[in-house]
Amino acid sequence: MDMQRRVTIVIAACLAGLLGSYLYAGILNPLKVEWLLQEGDLLQHFLGWHYYRHEPWDWPIGALHTYGTEVRSSIVFTDSLPLLAIPLKLIQAWLPDPFQYQGLASVAHLMLNAIAACLIFTRLKMSPIAAIALSLVVAIMPAVLFRGPGGAGHESLMAHWTFLFAIYLVLFRTDPGWKARCQWSLMLTLAVLVHFYLFLLVGLLWSLWWLLRTSQQYRLKGLAYHRQWWLLWGAYSLLQPLIILFVMWGVGYLHSGGESPGADGFGFYSAELVAYFNAYSFLAGIISASVALPVWVPGIGGQYEGMSYVGAGIMALWLMALLLFIRRPIHIPTTYRWPVKGLGALAIGLFIFALSDKVVIGPYTVNLPLPWPESLKAILRASGRMVWVLMYLSIFLAGAILVQRLTPRNATLAALCVLVIQLFDLQHWHHYFHTRSQQAATYHMAEDPRFTGWDSSGLQAALSQRQSLHITQADDIVGMLPLAWLAGQHGMAVNVAYVARITPTIIHQAVAPAQQALMAGQPDPSVVYAITNPEAVQACNLANMQCIVTPMATFAWQLTSEETQ
Repeated sequence: MDMQRRVTIVIAACLAGLLGSYLYAGILNPLKVEWLLQEGDLLQHFLGWHYYRHEPWDWPIGALHTYGTEVRSSIVFTDSLPLLAIPLKLIQAWLPDPFQYQGLASVAHLMLNAIAACLIFTRLKMSPIAAIALSLVVAIMPAVLFRGPGGAGHESLMAHWTFLFAIYLVLFRTDPGWKARCQWSLMLTLAVLVHFYLFLLVGLLWSLWWLLRTSQQYRLKGLAYHRQWWLLWGAYSLLQPLIILFVMWGVGYLHSGGESPGADGFGFYSAELVAYFNAYSFLAGIISASVALPVWVPGIGGQYEGMSYVGAGIMALWLMALLLFIRRPIHIPTTYRWPVKGLGALAIGLFIFALSDKVVIGPYTVNLPLPWPESLKAILRASGRMVWVLMYLSIFLAGAILVQRLTPRNATLAALCVLVIQLFDLQHWHHYFHTRSQQAATYHMAEDPRFTGWDSSGLQAALSQRQSLHITQADDIVGMLPLAWLAGQHGMAVNVAYVARITPTIIHQAVAPAQQALMAGQPDPSVVYAITNPEAVQACNLANMQCIVTPMATFAWQLTSEETQ
């Protein structure tokens, strides 16, 4: 890689970092954590990390024991970004407590998205300025920002760089040597440490690369030629999946007591057929991501999972590229012909899967009787996320058309116009996320009526002197997250946790021992009970029981002899 290309990529990353710092200005301070109490999933992600950092090392290394003592889980199922949680645990003794990385991770994802996009654009022989402009557009696509803080709250799913780097490898790593194999091993491992859905996309892209390289070697050499190479290739083909399975085991993918929720959500968490052109935000504080284009409300509420509005700038890019292509189709070099065809077929297949078993355009729905396997539908209920690959491939293809059909000066001007149009179209969208982060910065737990009474000296003393907080009922498991936060701030374990794959049955089993202990009049003296069901409040009448009533729960604990005196 030459110096100019490296400088271009660094500039793109720095500019994306500046944009991210504007969008998430209020939540970048890792020492500020109270704002997370307003969140749902983001608080879950923080709690998984907070409990994990204080636990002793164990196998699997990502296992969680104190966050949900009655629930078998790991940092994978709290979406706590193992890529950061595991290395930070190594130095947790030197980190402030508490410490959150949700804000910084979100900015890092935007920077890595820009790096991956710029790597592809510069490889397409795009001028530095044009590559930087389009990389910034890709880095902060609405589909990316929607996933993070202020949006759906799944900052791990902002890491589109995982499969963007994989697309780069499919296109430009035509030699199946050890360098390419090591790069694929790294990308697969990183994707495993970020999120399962992203790993799935990277895994599919690796499978495509493997198929392309195998067929290439067969055409060039045949099976009889260079038997040693085929033996080594066969060993690699077997070992690579096994290594990744071992990594998944170690991180905690198999450490779950949860059950598959089944395929009930398949079709609900899908994508609209025209998702790329619908600017509907799916967020309460803003209706449209666009300042000018019309929006419509999809007929299925769960289609927020397929939210992938591309912006007016990308639409302009696609239109320019289409007109240039109609005028004169581009030439794809022989080296890249099969990778491009393979990527196109894979992307279209993923888009069809994203639609699930129905085609939806606004309020109109047409059933699509495709025989998707039940096991596949259960694992990938949120099929709408699969629209991302085709979206990005279309952007890269349009960029390639500009490079081939326009002079460098005109291509640069076109890319700058795309960036300007995109920023203008999404100005309210970007301002919304900036405002949300600033509002988060001004949040104070003491002013939240939900937590009235939590600062009482008696409750604080009881929490600091006991080992666990047991919640007696958690039908609203997300609403119980602040109770887990309270326990975590005092170094206590909590009996039930909000994790992926948890079901009402598992929740009821987890809280049953606490209910039974109180109903039987035999509370554990090492436990503070957060009573959230009316029938258990009668435990406050037991001898030596102290209770404090708060809006969220009645806290009850058995007084020790020292406390009684």
